[in-house]
Amino acid sequence: EAGAILSDLAPALKGAPRGESQINVFVDPDGKYRRAPLFIRYEGRNYPNLGFMSACDRLGLDAGRAEFSPGKVIIDGKLGIPVDDNAALLVNYPDRWERSFKHVSYFDILKSYSEALSGRKPHLDLGMFKGKTCFIGLTATGTADLRANPLEETYPMVGLQASIFNSVLQEKFITRAGRLANVLLALAIFAVSLLLCFKFSPLKAFLGILGFSAAYFIFAAGIFIAFGIWVDLFIPEWLMFTTYASVTFYRFFSENRRRQLLEKELDIARTIQKSFLPEEIKEFSGISISTFLEPAKFVAGDLFDILPLDEKRLGVLIGDVSGKGVPASLIMAQTLSLFRVFARQDFNCSDTLMRLNSELYGKFAGRFVTCLYMIIDTEAKRVRVASAGHGPLLVYKKKDNSIIEADIAIDVPLGIMEGVEYKDTEFGLDKADKLFVFTDGLTEARNLDSQEFGVENIKKIIGQNAGLLPQALSESLKKGVYKFSYRCPQHDDITLIVLGAT
Repeated sequence: EAGAILSDLAPALKGAPRGESQINVFVDPDGKYRRAPLFIRYEGRNYPNLGFMSACDRLGLDAGRAEFSPGKVIIDGKLGIPVDDNAALLVNYPDRWERSFKHVSYFDILKSYSEALSGRKPHLDLGMFKGKTCFIGLTATGTADLRANPLEETYPMVGLQASIFNSVLQEKFITRAGRLANVLLALAIFAVSLLLCFKFSPLKAFLGILGFSAAYFIFAAGIFIAFGIWVDLFIPEWLMFTTYASVTFYRFFSENRRRQLLEKELDIARTIQKSFLPEEIKEFSGISISTFLEPAKFVAGDLFDILPLDEKRLGVLIGDVSGKGVPASLIMAQTLSLFRVFARQDFNCSDTLMRLNSELYGKFAGRFVTCLYMIIDTEAKRVRVASAGHGPLLVYKKKDNSIIEADIAIDVPLGIMEGVEYKDTEFGLDKADKLFVFTDGLTEARNLDSQEFGVENIKKIIGQNAGLLPQALSESLKKGVYKFSYRCPQHDDITLIVLGAT
């Protein structure tokens, strides 16, 4: 059956209105429709909201008899309705549109009515509307009266009026927590957020804030469902994460500032430590000398000294303090200072190490110093050496073009045991021979495969460059270890001393 069914208000309805009302609503900052004014004043009259007036009529109350007080409107002296500062009601939507009120097509109603008039069986039982309150409005997709509410993005505004009617009829209202309560709640949330952010590391604080946020959401939802009380949700949640971001940035910049100050102090410490090392000596009575020290951090725990004892004798010390960084550098400075006192008293190598051990024993809580001390006598062409846990000493012999590890007695490191007796070893040094001593930072340098540089690689480089002077040989060894450990961080201090008899 083609054609249109048009309808006007029945004359009985036109002549019997119960009153005039309005359907105004407020839009919140997020674009949601949550509030509707109970009354709009226009030309000296108060016009009640449509859903509200319909509910009052159903309850037998006079919507025009309203008493206004802070946070509440009392209707006809019997019904109290909570409102906000603008006398607006927070709309208590019972559910999403499809799951809330029964709704039918207005076209189907007219069609069913037409079918009943013509004697046909209507496909809708119009008796369902008897005794019911009906709201008529636009609900089809694409029509103008669809807006966003807290439950869905497109909600028919006729449903808002029905929700107000239902809320008033059942006296199920949403009460917004007062401004003072929300402020106190926000302050408490801010205090807890600060505590979490300052008490824990950034990662743990972030996880704590996430948990706190979830707990607050559950709390807000719980009191809303159980008591119909609406506490602010957005501002407290925003406050939590803003507090975390602010504290994290503050800690970052504070830490960065502290690091800058620490780096400045460490630069000063590095300069002071360098002053403890000997002035560069490239030649001494027929001995060419090359030294190199590269800290793994700002300051080193490695130590060395080149000390002329007289016109023909040269003292050479190399050592390694256990550990790295500032504590090791302080022990290094103390060890060097004591060594220079004892070495100048014309002790032999073993006596010097015994006196050093005696002074250092018990001074370092669990730390120790490995040390090798040798005296080169350029007139007698002899080398005397003693070791406190430090080795090897490599010797390049020119006459047979060989590299050997000197047979030295390696005893207990300094500072571990009291009364240790160290032993001297002596061997000859011929023209063009070379001596190599180094710390374990050179041999234990690692590559990307976690392989160590090792003594054999050192011997190989020495063998390939044996004819070079100590300075060039030292450079070859440095290039070799840097190439080997390319793109790997230096994990230990590296010290190298090369001496050549000319």
